[in-house]
Amino acid sequence: MVFAPASPILTNYHLPIIWALVLQGRFVHKLKLALITGVSFIILMGGISQRHIIECQLITPSGYLEIESNIFFSPSINSLKSDELLSNINLAKSRINNTFGNMTSSPKVIITVTENEAVSFGSNLYGVTHLSVLGQCIVLGPEGQNIDVIAHEYMHAEVHHRVGWLNYLLNVPTWFMEGLATLVDFRKPYLLENIDLTKNEVNSVKNQTFNHTEIKHYQAARILASDVNKSKLYENLEKLKQGQNINSVFAM
Repeated sequence: MVFAPASPILTNYHLPIIWALVLQGRFVHKLKLALITGVSFIILMGGISQRHIIECQLITPSGYLEIESNIFFSPSINSLKSDELLSNINLAKSRINNTFGNMTSSPKVIITVTENEAVSFGSNLYGVTHLSVLGQCIVLGPEGQNIDVIAHEYMHAEVHHRVGWLNYLLNVPTWFMEGLATLVDFRKPYLLENIDLTKNEVNSVKNQTFNHTEIKHYQAARILASDVNKSKLYENLEKLKQGQNINSVFAM
């Protein structure tokens, strides 16, 4: 009686196949290492370039008071001012809710009193929203504690929250983000009746680095965002999150 061997006999015929499998395994291993290295590099560079959001998200500001969940006030702000600021924050969020629908983001908010405080958190006199894989963190400077600026910054946080960090990084241009934010920012320079730009000036903002110190770039972004269907914004942002192209989703 002859039994089949418990394992295949290695012959000259089998060796090339085995060697090919070994090489394939090595290739897959190298590919995994390359991907891990690439992702680690992106995270590292993000950490280096976005030091402020890491500090903002992971560290409770020393001496700052958490007036409400995730909202931190400088200890120099008195109780009357804090009541006014909380009212402005709620009114700003209501403006977004009434324009686009209810918000789902809950960014961390740090409110400063002096320019030096604002700068220490990576902001200017008005405000900034730090966006990263860790989430969203809004810093409001001493000149940015009004409803318009607060709504503007909260809108950045909401869009980032809905599309996700990677999609935001790769697929959402700055002019688009700023255009959406100006839809809830009613400061005079951003009102359509106060904007006088040529068609070429408007479209050129798509093809150049957005200059946050140039008011015309914000105005161009405001015009470009005018045709966004506000009632379907969140629905369309979900499409971006699922991988659809921004130009097809928003017909730009």
